[in-house]
Amino acid sequence: MFKLNLKIAWRNLWKNKAYSAINIFGLAAGLAGFMIILLYINKETGYDKWNPDLKRTYIVAADFTKNGSENKGSKIKGLLSNVITEQISEVNAVSIGNIEGRKLDVRIKKEDKENSTQFEYASVDSNFFKVYPLQAYYGKMEDIYLDQNFIAISYTAAEKMFGTTDVLNKVLINNRGVNAPEASLVIKAVWDDRKQPSSFGFDLIFKENLDEYGNQLAMTPFTTIFKLKDGMDQEKTIQKINDAYIIAFAKMQSGNSDANFSPTKSQALKILNEKEGITAIKLITEPIANLNLSSFYTSNPKQTTIYILCALASFLIIISCINYTNLALVLAQTRAKEVGVKKVLGAFKSSLIHQFFSETGIQCIISFLLALIFAELILPQVNQILSDNLTLFGTKDVWLILGQVTLILIGIMLLSGAYPALVLAGFLPAKVLKGNFSSSTHIGSLRKVLVVFQFTVAIALVISFGVIYAQLNFMKQKDLGLKKNQLMSVRIAKYETRHLNPAGFEGIKNRLLAIKGVEDVTRATEQPINDSGFSDDITFNNTTLSVESRFIDPNYFETIGAKIIQGRSYNYNLLSTDSVQSIVLNETAVKQLGLSKTDHQISITRNGDKVKVNVVGIVKDIQAYGFDKEIMPTAYLVNDYPTHWRANVIFRLSTQNLHQTMANIKAAWAIIDTGAQPKFVYADEVFAKMNNSYEVSEKIIFSFGIVTLMVSIFGLIGFAAFNAKMRIKEIAVRRILGATTTSLLKLLNIGFVKLVIVSMLLADVLAYIYMQKWFNEFAYRIPMPFGIFIIVNLSIILLTILTVSWQSIRAIKENPVKALKYE
Repeated sequence: MFKLNLKIAWRNLWKNKAYSAINIFGLAAGLAGFMIILLYINKETGYDKWNPDLKRTYIVAADFTKNGSENKGSKIKGLLSNVITEQISEVNAVSIGNIEGRKLDVRIKKEDKENSTQFEYASVDSNFFKVYPLQAYYGKMEDIYLDQNFIAISYTAAEKMFGTTDVLNKVLINNRGVNAPEASLVIKAVWDDRKQPSSFGFDLIFKENLDEYGNQLAMTPFTTIFKLKDGMDQEKTIQKINDAYIIAFAKMQSGNSDANFSPTKSQALKILNEKEGITAIKLITEPIANLNLSSFYTSNPKQTTIYILCALASFLIIISCINYTNLALVLAQTRAKEVGVKKVLGAFKSSLIHQFFSETGIQCIISFLLALIFAELILPQVNQILSDNLTLFGTKDVWLILGQVTLILIGIMLLSGAYPALVLAGFLPAKVLKGNFSSSTHIGSLRKVLVVFQFTVAIALVISFGVIYAQLNFMKQKDLGLKKNQLMSVRIAKYETRHLNPAGFEGIKNRLLAIKGVEDVTRATEQPINDSGFSDDITFNNTTLSVESRFIDPNYFETIGAKIIQGRSYNYNLLSTDSVQSIVLNETAVKQLGLSKTDHQISITRNGDKVKVNVVGIVKDIQAYGFDKEIMPTAYLVNDYPTHWRANVIFRLSTQNLHQTMANIKAAWAIIDTGAQPKFVYADEVFAKMNNSYEVSEKIIFSFGIVTLMVSIFGLIGFAAFNAKMRIKEIAVRRILGATTTSLLKLLNIGFVKLVIVSMLLADVLAYIYMQKWFNEFAYRIPMPFGIFIIVNLSIILLTILTVSWQSIRAIKENPVKALKYE
């Protein structure tokens, strides 16, 4: 019987080749997209899940407001570690160290300086492996504590450097730059980062020597992680840590060394406000297992991307099922008499259901095989969009992925095949054989609902893409307060060169300016974009404001293309007085201080003392940290060269013959900063990276929006073709009675256009709600671009009319005599 059902199913599929092809390719596209999304989600959600204890392991940092300025980051003072160790019995262990964002330059051969590789590293205290339980593949992780030059290396890094993972006691040469001698690092352990993927991303681990910090340990910021004891209440313990830290921090800042001095939390907050200007403080604590998707501790959060992809994966599968169901119901009328005859001849309902499920099964299996091919072909483009290296058949989780997809496939068979099978098998023989089946409306109503759902999702995605594109275009076109094109910076390696005053740097500057294509050269403590400065407090009329301080050379604003909107810039000829008496503020600082113009005198804290300085200029706000953060109040200073090193040399380059200009700069730099390995950073590339996550979202939504729209159009083509076919006699009669082609096209289009209009209204509401929520991520944004809604809606209506007309025109051009000859 099973074999017979397969034969019947195959014959019916072959008989309706066009509809079967639409179903199969539409479902294959949906499955391919789902598989790719599943690959990415499995990878990104798999970090730090390899040990159950990591569910009780947390990273913690402070989020506080000081003098009106919000401060947050992934590190917190070492004081917290002491507080947890001494006062929080619910914690099993706490560890501090420098875990994120640092890179080590290493090589194998001592003489082979050119072929070095940079790896991220972590320097950790003796509790680290008690809190973060990495297991060694070779050796013993704890052996790194035996000597300062002992290290552990990841499986991937070992294979990259040595071509093997059995590397115990082998040596890596650490190039520590021009200011320190090289060091030999001995490998004492290898851990398997493939089976223990970490959101921290380090490849090397060695001991952090905490003794070097002396009595400054409590005030030094570290990455801090701790592990709760089993069974402890997470919320209560974290609140206890929060309160204990605030009190300990206040005691330290108060200067009261009396052992009996124990302020309450409210008293501690008052002390912090008076002594430090801190008006709000709280600890941000997050499980390590969630860290890879975190929006607080990660500079490029993946949480939003994961949510978008999960939604898109669900939509793709649902729409693929809807497409199948829709077309199966479209074909129901042609199968009605077949079912009636079979029932009259004694066929049971269950056998008919098996037959129709067999047809669904064949289509799903073919679609699955095609989806594997599509996914493998599309993956390179997806990896380019996501900046990833996803593989389908090369991944160690390939069987997990295929197993998940198989379960989804079974679900699709049930979801997409169940209703058509039950409807078809449930036809009443007496009714369908009389020819009255076409009067039934319940199937037609369901088809309309399914079409509306498909187009609602597709239109919402296309509108969302348009809005995201408009915001990104605004971000690219908006005046950043500087000219980012052809603006380049490089960091000076030698300590003695970094702290040169302008007179001492003059010779180097002139050498660089002599290079053809170098238009200007200046220096600063930071890069112009996405590089944070120092923090200082400035006061005016009893208003104290925490500002970001950037220490610069006098020609800084001219070089980066910043605009002085009031007053003047710094001047080399006035440097002796400017360095002592003058300050330049940005617009935000001026506004928050309550200044109306320049030539006001304000106070700035220097070495613990308040010094009077004159505001000589106001510079236009510079969008240094992108569009999702408010512009920070910023002070620009030209003093204190020995301490605030001008470590970044900034170039304004000509657009002509840039390749030769860069070659000449590199040659000159080899003499200026001998032995250094310079990294030249372009401001426009830094800015592009800041917007990368939004551009990824844009590309993802565009790609899957097009796939969803394509699948929906496939369904519409089949639906329209069948609709025209079923109304062929009506069309013939109308033509004989004098109906024009235009009026017939209008007749056939009107029903579909109504459905699409309903979809548009629903899609507009959904897209508006989602885009408003998306806009909340931005401090600087465009108004909601309603023009995009109108353009997309009109385009979809036009596309619908063209699609339906294309399928209908053949029925309209059919000879009426041929359609009516049997009547």
